[in-house]
Amino acid sequence: MNKKDTILIVDDMELNRAILRNIFEDDYNLLEAEDGEQAVILARQYHSSIVIILLDLVMPVMDGYKVMEELARKHLLEELPVIVITAEDSTENEVKAFDLGASDIIMKPFEPYVVKRRVQNVIELTLHRLNQQELIEEQAAKLRESNAIMIDALSSIIEYRSVETGQHIQRIRIFTKILLENVAYSYPEFGLNERNIEIIVSASSMHDIGKIAIPDKILNKPGRLTQEEFSVMKTHTTKGCEMLANLNGMSDKEYLQYAYNICRYHHERWDGKGYPDGLRGDSIPICAQVVGIADCYDALTTDRVYKKAISPEHAFNMILNGECGTFSPRLLECLKNVKGLFEECTREYADGHTPKTADIKTISPVLFSREETLQMGQLKYFAMLQYTDATVMEVDMDNGVYHVVYTSGREFETLKTGKRFENSILHFIQESVHPEEQKQLLSFFGREMEDFFVNGLRKSSVNCRIYSSADEAYYWCMVTLVRIEVNNPYSRKAMIIWDKRAAEETELPRDERKRDKLFSVGILDSLLGGVQTCKNDKWFTILQMNSGLKELLGYTEEEIQNQFQNRYLNFIYPKDRDMVHTKIQEQLKKGNFAELEYRITAKDGSTLWVLDKRCLMSRTGEEEYFLYVLVDITQLKKAQEELRLTLERHQIIMERSNDIIFEWDIEHDTVSYSNNWEKKFGYQPVREGATKKIPKAPHLHPKDQTCFTQLIHDMKSGIPYSEIEFRVADAGGRYRWCKIRAAAQFDSAGRPFKTVGVVTDIDEEKRASQILLDEAQRDGLTKLYNKGSGRKRIEELLNDKAKGTSAAMMIIDLDNFKMINDTYGHMFGDVVLQEFAGELLQLFRDLDIICRIGGDEFLIFMENAPQKAASIRARKIIEASHRLFRENAISYTPSCSVGIGIYPEDGTDFETLFHHSDVALYDAKKRGKNTYSFYSPAILNCPFNMPAVKPTVNTLIESETAPAQVMYRLIEDAFTILYESVAPEDAIACILKMVGREFAASRTYIFEDSRDGRSTSNTFEWCNEGIESQKDKLQNYSYDNLGGREHYMSLFNEEGVFYCPDVEQLSERYREMFKAQGIQSLLQCEIRRNGAFAGFVGFDDCKIKRFWLKDQIYALSFIAKMLSVFLNEKREGSGIQHSLPAEKDGYI
Repeated sequence: MNKKDTILIVDDMELNRAILRNIFEDDYNLLEAEDGEQAVILARQYHSSIVIILLDLVMPVMDGYKVMEELARKHLLEELPVIVITAEDSTENEVKAFDLGASDIIMKPFEPYVVKRRVQNVIELTLHRLNQQELIEEQAAKLRESNAIMIDALSSIIEYRSVETGQHIQRIRIFTKILLENVAYSYPEFGLNERNIEIIVSASSMHDIGKIAIPDKILNKPGRLTQEEFSVMKTHTTKGCEMLANLNGMSDKEYLQYAYNICRYHHERWDGKGYPDGLRGDSIPICAQVVGIADCYDALTTDRVYKKAISPEHAFNMILNGECGTFSPRLLECLKNVKGLFEECTREYADGHTPKTADIKTISPVLFSREETLQMGQLKYFAMLQYTDATVMEVDMDNGVYHVVYTSGREFETLKTGKRFENSILHFIQESVHPEEQKQLLSFFGREMEDFFVNGLRKSSVNCRIYSSADEAYYWCMVTLVRIEVNNPYSRKAMIIWDKRAAEETELPRDERKRDKLFSVGILDSLLGGVQTCKNDKWFTILQMNSGLKELLGYTEEEIQNQFQNRYLNFIYPKDRDMVHTKIQEQLKKGNFAELEYRITAKDGSTLWVLDKRCLMSRTGEEEYFLYVLVDITQLKKAQEELRLTLERHQIIMERSNDIIFEWDIEHDTVSYSNNWEKKFGYQPVREGATKKIPKAPHLHPKDQTCFTQLIHDMKSGIPYSEIEFRVADAGGRYRWCKIRAAAQFDSAGRPFKTVGVVTDIDEEKRASQILLDEAQRDGLTKLYNKGSGRKRIEELLNDKAKGTSAAMMIIDLDNFKMINDTYGHMFGDVVLQEFAGELLQLFRDLDIICRIGGDEFLIFMENAPQKAASIRARKIIEASHRLFRENAISYTPSCSVGIGIYPEDGTDFETLFHHSDVALYDAKKRGKNTYSFYSPAILNCPFNMPAVKPTVNTLIESETAPAQVMYRLIEDAFTILYESVAPEDAIACILKMVGREFAASRTYIFEDSRDGRSTSNTFEWCNEGIESQKDKLQNYSYDNLGGREHYMSLFNEEGVFYCPDVEQLSERYREMFKAQGIQSLLQCEIRRNGAFAGFVGFDDCKIKRFWLKDQIYALSFIAKMLSVFLNEKREGSGIQHSLPAEKDGYI
């Protein structure tokens, strides 16, 4: 199953599509359509990857109802669920939508989270249903396998009663499968596919089920049946149908229908002379026709109680020539295609022979060609049209198979008898040909026919007299041999046509006429160019030539005869010979004229290009010959080659360029493109009707249709140059950004008649610039909009607000945030801001604007939000602030205050609305914080309620300098301290103190391992105010207390970091050890010496369960590595003492 990861959004309103796009763009690929017609086209093209369609009902061109009707008509609703999103909330509309196949209906306006969950629920149910369908198919296959076993058992009973059928049932299934596959490939109009072929093959085992009801004395009678006995035997078809009709409780109705048709009609014949119902032609089910041929062939090639087996070759000839009844001409063509496989299976599955495998043989389509089968049928069709009322016969001399397609009189019926073609012809000549022509005709079908194939002749004729029993007299008949070309000029297949009319035009048989020269030499020499006549054989044997041909080749007539045996083929350039044969034969199928270009080799070794114009001619009773003229076109070819090379260079440049070059013919409104369009996008572009079709093309992003329409208008108006950027979907349904640069061309009157241009893929740079633009518009810490971009978006919405709509602006301030920074450090304060921003994103819709406008202040603008909705949302904001870090047990409960202004009552422009919201915020602060307040004029009139400072909309956010810059400054300070230090101990102590204070850590320290690695010691330590030192307790601390050194080292990741935000998550051994030291969370970075673990630098927090940011971990890890290098160098040099005396200010 293809990956389904695309949602198709269909809505004529860009705003609605944008809202849905914001909800789903992180989880799904999106396609968009602005009307129903585009939606249907996109659904048809990308249905394998589309997982759901979100459909509006009211749209131009084609509304949502018609879209669902069209999808249902194309059988796409079965795999594509549709959710209708509409503002039309009437019961009638809901009923209609569900009746047309909608999976769900969502009313506008909607809650984004609810929409997302409902869409995901429908998607999950649909994928589950598709998976169930696959499971059902697997179970059905197993059930069919069980049915096949039961059918084989029943077939064995039939075989047991008819003791001489041996493996008849198995062979019937094999022959049926082989022939059905050929029919399905050669004639798709029968509608056969792999599935129904499998069912027909299985049902073919039931073709003789009715024989259970035939008495043994008739069924196994060792001689010819009497008329009465044969009448009883024929009832096995209807008896079998009666048995099958009693199985109407069977669940597989399709199988039962095939079995019924096969059982009843497999003895019907194409001409209506079969039984039991005398059906004729295509009224006989195709399954019964195929099984009928298989049954007939098996009966002929196996021993029966009433006859001995005949050879497969003889059996084929009998079936093809109607001795077993008449079969469909198309099925007979397919039967000839599989002759070899039938013969192989006859040997492998012969009675008394155990096959190597029990699998039913299959045939690969490469073993035969659909075109060959159709061509063979067309050749016979055209032959019968050309030779009306002539007898047409097909022969394959390689295997002796022949097929009398049509007979024009009873005298030709003897052609249908005989095991092989040679027997049939000999019998016919002896019975029906005049004695005086018998020897001549035997030679024609003997030595002359062999020469006909060896020399590659196309056609040859002879006249003879045939006896008509109806007229009791002989009449002249022309016998014509026509070679059949089936992608092989040397094939030994031919058609033999016996035409009475053609012979009546002749006066004498061939041997009584003297062969004259075709044309006089004077006539040939008077013609320009090289002129010759030659045989229509594979050598193009020259009969006559003019002096122009000899001059062209550079040879004399004697040299041509002695050195080349008059074979013109030897002068044709070797690599062109097969092409010449093929093209001549192809053109002769349409008439007697051919024209082609090829190369010849002259006597001086030069290669010449010639134009060959030839006509196929014949005289009655004579072999066919060509009359043709050769014109030297070498100079013309050289000019063409130079042009080709120029165009090829141009093409190479175009192909190696990623750009697409196009040319628009303004007058005819057609566009041509370079070949790399299809390579890049995976489909054919619009070429005709460009003015109307391109702007409405479903692959074009709906938002970019206007700019495309403008580009077309500019070019038609005569603007010399223009360019646009647009999005177009590729074959995978992904929109790609492209840029068109177009220039107009003008005629002598100054009117634009053509536009040429280049389509450049700018997808990567466009998306990269959009990412950069988005980053520039976002706050570096919280990733919310910054104050500038937030204000711009709010002002755009205010300018577009319609009368009668409402909105709410909120300013939020985190209470006592300075205390958080002072108590826990700025880094922890940044984490608080990030967590609070995340809570806001969860509370508001994608269409609402959320910004950070100051250090701890946020601005929110809610579209379509009356005062009641704003009040509910404000309470949720305050509740969310209470949840911040509840599990980390910080010393107080965070809270926030909210000031609210309502549009349009409190202001219609940004400045006014912001000012009034800010006044409301300070009112909330005055009332004790941890609450919200709406603006009112009464607040503004009270002097004590006026803000003491300017609104924060224009203030700088401290953390907008980015956390990364703080980290880099810290690393730089640590490096400076180490570099400038005189006393190493003081430098290390200073760094531990600096880092501890910057991050508001409880304790920072260094542990160094002993030389044998069995223990570790706390060599440096800094403790914050009120934190108990652990250094004295942790000297020469054995790793055995930690579960072993290797076990403790396993706590560090591949970056050398052991990070635990909550010691409660550790195993009991570590949890108790760290809790005894008062630690709630910790971060340790390894120290390495000579590439091996040698200790660690640690940072403990004894107050809260701290969450460290990635940048913080990176900075601390880097500082730890600096200390590691510094320690290693000093210990190997003058040395640092492992035990330091107690010092002031917390150093130990």
